[in-house]
Amino acid sequence: MSLHLYKQHSIKGMGTASSVANEFISLAKQHNVGLTNMKLVKLMYIAQGLSLSLLERPIFKDDTIEAWKYGPVVPSIYHEFKHFKSDPITSKSMALENEWDSPYEPTLTDEEDKKIVRLTWKLYRDTSSQELVTSTHRPGTPWSLTYRYGENRVIGNRLIKKYYDEFVVNLRKYLRSA
Repeated sequence: MSLHLYKQHSIKGMGTASSVANEFISLAKQHNVGLTNMKLVKLMYIAQGLSLSLLERPIFKDDTIEAWKYGPVVPSIYHEFKHFKSDPITSKSMALENEWDSPYEPTLTDEEDKKIVRLTWKLYRDTSSQELVTSTHRPGTPWSLTYRYGENRVIGNRLIKKYYDEFVVNLRKYLRSA
């Protein structure tokens, strides 16, 4: 069991990074897909981008997305699940409201947020971690415009939104022509 030892605040209409991660972990288990930490943080980045574009708001606001060597990373989620190394994640995130309460499982409750997570999962569940790394490293991506060797720099939501606005336009064109 992974456990956040800090307070998790849910913002109305928005989940926490842990609740989004748990939603992806549930989908992976439901579809019998091994979900590694690297793939999880890439999926969370994509879900954040899709939410910024489609819902005009972040899907989580309690953590940033940073440009690390291997692509975009949600630091709290990376650190929470890093003990799995490259093995599939087998437990969900747990949090404490305060030091006297029992741990609880952060859960995504907003239906629009759940749809964003399911859309992200549908688009990328069969994509390997390495393919996601390659995809996020392409020239012109928010990661490529932010990353500096040896630095973990925050990728701004405006930059992510701008990229995913274009992605959504292209996805809609593709779906109409298919």
